[in-house]
Amino acid sequence: MELRRAQEMGGGTLLVSLPKDWVMKNKLSKGSLLALEVTPGGSLMIFPAVEAEKKPKEILLTYPAQYMRRLINQITGSYLLGFDIIRVVSRERIPYEDAQAIKRAIRQLVGLEIVEEDSRSITAQFLLEPTNLDPEKTFRRMHLITMGMLPDAVQALMQGDVLLKKSVSERDDEVDRLYFLLVRLVRSASMDNKLAAKLKLTMIDCLDYRLSAYLLEAIGDSAEDIAKSSTHPLENVLGEAEKEAVHNIVKTLEVMQDSAVRAFLSKDPEEGRQVVQLYEEVVGEIVKLEKSMGSNENAKVVSKVASGFSRIVRCDVDIADLAYPMYPLVK
Repeated sequence: MELRRAQEMGGGTLLVSLPKDWVMKNKLSKGSLLALEVTPGGSLMIFPAVEAEKKPKEILLTYPAQYMRRLINQITGSYLLGFDIIRVVSRERIPYEDAQAIKRAIRQLVGLEIVEEDSRSITAQFLLEPTNLDPEKTFRRMHLITMGMLPDAVQALMQGDVLLKKSVSERDDEVDRLYFLLVRLVRSASMDNKLAAKLKLTMIDCLDYRLSAYLLEAIGDSAEDIAKSSTHPLENVLGEAEKEAVHNIVKTLEVMQDSAVRAFLSKDPEEGRQVVQLYEEVVGEIVKLEKSMGSNENAKVVSKVASGFSRIVRCDVDIADLAYPMYPLVK
């Protein structure tokens, strides 16, 4: 970091010279037009008003990888790292099954499309403009999908509804897609001050979105796990009291998540306090539900469900904690 002293030019105008290396790198000269932008954090950004065409970031992945799973992970990792073009190349023909697996992995990533393909290579390119994306809208969409997953997951488990369980799993896949998109976006913004300014994100915002999106994704995973806890209808083995307890827990968790997300987005401590109050209530209900089953053969299924509820509670608290620190209020 360089320190430069401001010079007064008269009339209250201050002058600061630009670093020579930066001027040369951006090919500036007398009369060049510069753009100035104040970031949400109060910093002043200066950049050329007319920028040189930015080259897309490109990465080359070699097939065969030692394990196919590793290659799939490399594709996802390259996407999250902000690469615009991902090329998978092979010296020999890529077998049909592996080519299909590669294409499925690419289609799981929002904005990444296959632009070239032959027997020995597959090229994908990210076609969305980052400045047109809205991290808050993406986050809200994750929130709405996951909040609807839990009641459907419980209903599917209670009734043994296979199609509803499948619907919950498909929505979890969509949440994963949105999560990867949001991670790519905030990570790119954290490395590009200009992009961060256009998205009106501070570095703290980027960190908070990264963590809160992870927590929403974990809620979706927990809902899917609850739906898959048993292949038999759970309502046939629960008493009326237990059914009502499950219903009340689900309703409370919906309110908790909604309050936690509102607290995070608005930074409203009142919403955060409501999450704390509900936390004490719902934890007691979950413990009571688990104990009510005793040690019979169905207790394991109920224990899995209760464990899923507990994970969701913890995620809700952690989201709200980003707006209203709750420790050691919540343990």
